[in-house]
Amino acid sequence: MQRHKTAKEQSMAMIHNKLESFFEAIAKWVYAHGVLTLGLILLVSVMLARQLPHLTIDTRDQSFFHPDDPTLVAYDQFRYQFGQDDIFFIAMEPENGLTPSFFNTMNRLHRELEDNVPYLDEVKSLINGRIVRADHDTLIVEDLIPEPPENFIENQRILTLTNHYPLYENFLVSKDRTLAMIMVKAQAFVQPSQDDLLTGFEPDPAAHAPIAAQYLDNEQNVEINDRIREIVDKYRGQGIKFFFAGTPVFAAELQRGLEKDLGLMTPLSFLLIIIFLAILFRRVSGVVYPVIIVLLSLTSSLGLMAVWKIPVSNAIMILPTFLIVVGVGDSVHILTIFYRNIQKDQNHKPDKKAAIINAVAYSGLPVLMTSLTTACGLLSFVWADVAIIAQLGYIAPAGVMIAFFYTVLLLPALVAVFPIKTKQLQPQGQPPVADRIFDGIANIATGKPLAVTAVWIGLFLVAAIASFNLRFSHNAMSWLPHDSTAREGTRLMDRKNGGTVMLEIILDSGRVNGLHDPDLLSRMDQAGKVIPTICEHNIRAGKVVSMVDVLKETNRALNGDADLAYALPETRQLAAQELILFESSGSDDLAELADGKYQKARISVLAPFTDSILYQDYVEKIKNYLALQFPHEAVSLTGHMALFIGITKMFITSMAKSYLFAFLAITIIMMAIMGNFKIGLISMIANIVPIVLVFGVMGGARIPIDMVTILVGSIILGLVVDDTIHFLHHFKRAYELSGCVETAVKETLHNTGRAIMITSFVLSGGFIIYTTAYLSCYVRFGILTASAVLFALAADLILLPALLTLVYGRGAKKAGQN
Repeated sequence: MQRHKTAKEQSMAMIHNKLESFFEAIAKWVYAHGVLTLGLILLVSVMLARQLPHLTIDTRDQSFFHPDDPTLVAYDQFRYQFGQDDIFFIAMEPENGLTPSFFNTMNRLHRELEDNVPYLDEVKSLINGRIVRADHDTLIVEDLIPEPPENFIENQRILTLTNHYPLYENFLVSKDRTLAMIMVKAQAFVQPSQDDLLTGFEPDPAAHAPIAAQYLDNEQNVEINDRIREIVDKYRGQGIKFFFAGTPVFAAELQRGLEKDLGLMTPLSFLLIIIFLAILFRRVSGVVYPVIIVLLSLTSSLGLMAVWKIPVSNAIMILPTFLIVVGVGDSVHILTIFYRNIQKDQNHKPDKKAAIINAVAYSGLPVLMTSLTTACGLLSFVWADVAIIAQLGYIAPAGVMIAFFYTVLLLPALVAVFPIKTKQLQPQGQPPVADRIFDGIANIATGKPLAVTAVWIGLFLVAAIASFNLRFSHNAMSWLPHDSTAREGTRLMDRKNGGTVMLEIILDSGRVNGLHDPDLLSRMDQAGKVIPTICEHNIRAGKVVSMVDVLKETNRALNGDADLAYALPETRQLAAQELILFESSGSDDLAELADGKYQKARISVLAPFTDSILYQDYVEKIKNYLALQFPHEAVSLTGHMALFIGITKMFITSMAKSYLFAFLAITIIMMAIMGNFKIGLISMIANIVPIVLVFGVMGGARIPIDMVTILVGSIILGLVVDDTIHFLHHFKRAYELSGCVETAVKETLHNTGRAIMITSFVLSGGFIIYTTAYLSCYVRFGILTASAVLFALAADLILLPALLTLVYGRGAKKAGQN
């Protein structure tokens, strides 16, 4: 049994030696061809950097879905057939109420928006609010305010008509009449070719939506939002307060937040690593070389992202800072050994060639292993159901490996091409303070392993219990500062006007002209009255709009405009006639509410913006009601509320997939690196503890698992094993020489302890930078990830030596040693 173990150890040692020889050979070749290597890497970096102008940003809710996701396909088909449900809401709050002066300003603003907003479908407000009247046998549909009122009498007539049309309330004007809305609706898509001019004559245009339509992208959405704000700004200071809301406004504000955060945090990350490198190495080369490597790695990674057509999204926003702080760690470990080698013997001229070759050979394997484990942690996102997280799973591992290759190739090349100054070693005397601290840690961890392990078990249990309070959440509005225009406008409109988020109900009667059926129309009318009474988690619809509103307005107009006639026609023939009359009036409002065959109808539900996890129960109640109300018709739900629900569901499945893959892959890698099942398992115990501690912090602080915090577990698992690998790699060497755990731990800490601490501090500091972010989701991510890195550092320095002592015995000798 012992002989088998020794043979296995010898086999692993041979593999390690071959790999070290491989890295040594690479370093020798690069050193001999330093200028060529620098030129080739610079050429590759420049070629990829040229792609950076093609990099885009996408903060739309649609970006969370893969193109073939059924939820997104259904939503696209809905938009293709019925138009956009993304609405730019402009709420106007006049100081003196709905006066002639206000209507005059509103009219000018309305017209200017119609004339100047790009990609426009329509602008809706009280200005063009639908008025339906009859002139003998002719039905006339006209605007509420074709011309602004010039006196009190005309103004009063407008206010009377406003009260006469129930459709306006909580839609174009608030119930208390303190707000008036202008709703700007963009085109759902831009037609790609002239062939699509015949789209309206296709038997089922919705079925071809994914192929025929080019839906408006994030850049176009931002262009629309910026133009709207530019126009509205002209009308400020005229006794009217303006507020903005709606999912397009929110997406544009998110993009501004991302751009602001990227512009701030990337330079701060570079500043951070410069400070830490200066403290660690106290050399110009020790600062400049890693910065060059990280800068080229980041540029190449972002260029590759542009080549792969991966946009900057809410998830990928963490990539630049992440690659900066992670990439510098590779250089730190190699340079630490290099500078130690070059100063070993001051009696002879320093041999920088031998020093860098030895450093790459010695640290190349653990740096490769740490890069692979970090990449595996990130690669786990590839299988995520959330598209933007899956995209992070492609580009982030590629960026980590680019940083690794650039480090291994550039460092020897830079050392070969540029001179290195030798620093005078301090006189031998009392050991450095750091080594004395490490000796104290080693004495405690190896001297009282049971007590140390018991303390960590206690922390683990407390955190595990607290983590039961974790919950999922997706309330992207809460990411914005409280004083952001989108958040203020949304709160106001949710409170006064019923909401800004649409739930779209598609009702399929199953037959042509099925919507003429008086019984079905009556049930649709009843649904429009019942749905606003359905309440769950304080979510209640502020408005329900459907084709029955058109029919009731038409029926009233044809019956002397009597209030009692605001009802549905009683027969199928009458319903069909009234719909024909409305269509012949020139209004195209029906095209947004029913298909051309009168088989399918759209019922739009306007509700408040809230946490998407709460929408699930609310929509489930509506679903149950609709199943009873329309037992013979096919009912489907889409719209932005359905997208929000789909995103929340995908978070849960994505987390399960990514965490499971990351844990299994990294465990296998750790066992392969150690060549020992038991030691590999012990190393994973030391790395799981920090993650559980972070989940405990999240549970205790009531921080939810959302689009950003869901990334913490897999990212941290991929990162924290890095220091463990470096520790165990050096520990194995030291233990083979001394046969004593205590001696091996001290020697390991002396050799690699500083590098482990510095890289951990750099990582932690890099993530702490996120606390400067404009969006609060990144602030939480930064705090949690930085905390996890520090927890992992403590586990590697204290818990891991204690576990190794329990396995090997404090002073145990290797088998076969005298």
